[in-house]
Amino acid sequence: MGIRLAEGPDPVAALDPDLAQAARGIGVAVAMRLRELAPAIRPAGESGEPDLVIEEISLDPEDPLDPVTLLACISAHDAYVSGRGRSAGASPGALAIARILAWATRAEALGRAPRITWIGPPSRRPDDIAGHVVSASVRLSGADGAVRAAAVAIVA
Repeated sequence: MGIRLAEGPDPVAALDPDLAQAARGIGVAVAMRLRELAPAIRPAGESGEPDLVIEEISLDPEDPLDPVTLLACISAHDAYVSGRGRSAGASPGALAIARILAWATRAEALGRAPRITWIGPPSRRPDDIAGHVVSASVRLSGADGAVRAAAVAIVA
């Protein structure tokens, strides 16, 4: 099943269809960048593909997760794992990176695009690149407990 929203009211259901389509378009653009970065996809367990529920997706500096950005992130994740031949797969790292890339794409629509000089997992962050740090984290829950992932971008 991959990654899905928690049970309850769907936060993107009330989106205008044109706005939802625009969010999916952002997701497709972000998925192309995810393919270049190739974050890991969780291996299938004994029960098949992972089934993870989104608990939280955050960005620092603080940027509220609105329905458009949420839909863009989910669309990017789903397009990425499908493109890797794992349509029901889950990549928490890709979801965290998608949060940063969706923020940057939306910022570009409002004016000058932030120039990301490096993006990836915090453990691989180079020490010699200067710039403003933007980080994202995701918390998911599944049958095996909580799953967390993080991503960092350095913006010039």
